[in-house]
Amino acid sequence: MADFDTKLMNVPVRGNVGVRYVKTDLRSVGYLATGGGTEVVVDNSYNDVLPSLNVAANLSRDLILRAGAAKVMSRPQLGNLSPGGSINTTGQLSIATGNPFLKPFRAKTFDTSVEWYHDKTAFVGLGLFYKKIDTYIQSLRNNIPYNQTGFPLSLLPSNFTGNEVFQVTTPINTSGGDLSGFELNVQQPFTFLPAWGKNFGVLLNYTQVKSKIDYQVSPTSSAVIRDDLLNLSPKSANATLYYDDGKFSARVSASKRSAFLTRVPGQNNNDVEGKNGSTYVDMSISYKMNDKLEFTLQGVNLTNEASDFFISRARNDVVSYNVTGREFLFGARYKF
Repeated sequence: MADFDTKLMNVPVRGNVGVRYVKTDLRSVGYLATGGGTEVVVDNSYNDVLPSLNVAANLSRDLILRAGAAKVMSRPQLGNLSPGGSINTTGQLSIATGNPFLKPFRAKTFDTSVEWYHDKTAFVGLGLFYKKIDTYIQSLRNNIPYNQTGFPLSLLPSNFTGNEVFQVTTPINTSGGDLSGFELNVQQPFTFLPAWGKNFGVLLNYTQVKSKIDYQVSPTSSAVIRDDLLNLSPKSANATLYYDDGKFSARVSASKRSAFLTRVPGQNNNDVEGKNGSTYVDMSISYKMNDKLEFTLQGVNLTNEASDFFISRARNDVVSYNVTGREFLFGARYKF
């Protein structure tokens, strides 16, 4: 990595440029469990070259323009790499295994932002981002005869023929897709207000994202479904109103996100599964009796928002609807 700090047309510019080489050697050990279990050992390795560039320009005393570009990677979760798993031969016939040959998540990222520090501890920022996801990891569920899974018949009970259809779930790599969006942040203390009003302030955030990822329908087919990235709301916002005078502090926060997907394709020939939009409101209060003793009170999910999961965009059928209630926590902290 090399740092630089210079001027372009009298504009101060600083940043760094570098490259990282990553070599991953992996040995996965797992057990296919039907009774005592059969040990499976698989070795795998891969290399990554990850260049990056970050630049910041001080357009004025309070205005900063930032830009960055990089190739990035993130290894799969360890549970997805296990060559072992479980085979259920009673009730719903099913097989769940990992995939030791998974490639990591790989992407090219481009980010830029403008930040205006217009007052002490006050800030307004607008960020734009784009990610080209080259490899993505998807959990694929498919109904296939056992004799087409590649597992030996010795793992089945003696009365099975191998022609039985099993529901097989395993993670695979797909070709990914594009993600783009923007984020707006505002941090504003009310220091311009008189008397105790100057102790108030707000924190605001809004993010809008557009993503399209290719999801494989079957391991034996080239057909794909192009849809939103899992667990990512197209729109989300957060707002916090706070008060802090050094002795007493309080804040109320609201977090809102639009509906998002949790599985593509959905089960039982449905297009998708997901979670409907939600708005959560929380609060916290703290009071310092002295330098050693502090009392706190927290309230979680004050509006008693439900967790509403659905299947099928067209029908929006309920999969689960959970209401956990409001939660209040009181605490005291003493420093010795």
